[in-house]
Amino acid sequence: MAVKIRLQQSKFKEENRGGKWHARTVSSGVSTIDDLADAIQESTSFTRGDVRGIVMALIDEIGFQLANGKTVALDGLGRFHLTVESIPSTTPEDFSLRKNVKGVKCKFVPSGRRDPDTNRKVEDFGFGVQVVWADKNNRELK
Repeated sequence: MAVKIRLQQSKFKEENRGGKWHARTVSSGVSTIDDLADAIQESTSFTRGDVRGIVMALIDEIGFQLANGKTVALDGLGRFHLTVESIPSTTPEDFSLRKNVKGVKCKFVPSGRRDPDTNRKVEDFGFGVQVVWADKNNRELK
């Protein structure tokens, strides 16, 4: 498993971030529900249709639970929750749902564990992934 990166220069104007170079991941493609269903079918006794139906039902149920104000936690995957984007007001009395609330977004926090040596969170999906250059020059990481 490898994640490809390329360097991208920051467009921020701040002195501490502006113009500096950062690693940015490069996607190697998109996996659809049908692709996942095909792959799962190969390693289980479920049919492609069974898997697709279950995934679609899961998506519908996650949406329903989120719309009802719940956080959805899927062990081994992560947590989904809704957040609100709003424009701040000077006083609580000046805040209006219609005027200040600009939208609702779904946030995802991947599951993880704490590294016993550093006490830092290690995301399960990133564990063991190698980082390589995306360009053909095969630059070495320093």
